[in-house]
Amino acid sequence: MGFLDKLLNRETNEMPKTSVDEEDCCFDAVVVENRIKKVLEENWSGCELRKHVPADAIGADAIEWTYTYGVYREGQAVVMINILDNKNDYKRKIVLQSKEACMDQGIGYIHFLLHLPNRASYILECLSEEMPA
Repeated sequence: MGFLDKLLNRETNEMPKTSVDEEDCCFDAVVVENRIKKVLEENWSGCELRKHVPADAIGADAIEWTYTYGVYREGQAVVMINILDNKNDYKRKIVLQSKEACMDQGIGYIHFLLHLPNRASYILECLSEEMPA
């Protein structure tokens, strides 16, 4: 084995091992969605995840918005989730109104920005903060 082989093997062996759920997934909405589903299944098995929930489904008549996901427990919305493509979307008036609508209804709200890593541990942390006991 040559010098480069030894060097390459040593670096490979010494690299920290991370799970796929902890790798960055920037700009990959499908990975973020799968991680949300997995975190919910593992930690809140009694919850239902609904996709493309209109704002009027939570009683927010004044805005035209569709949440990426809604987390429901026993048929009641408990957390609404937006997955936002553009790094500045969270500042848009309609997104702020969608967040306010949740607050007005006593429903948790989370948004995930696709330009960020969105690791499973981060998703779990966000959901833990917003999920009612």
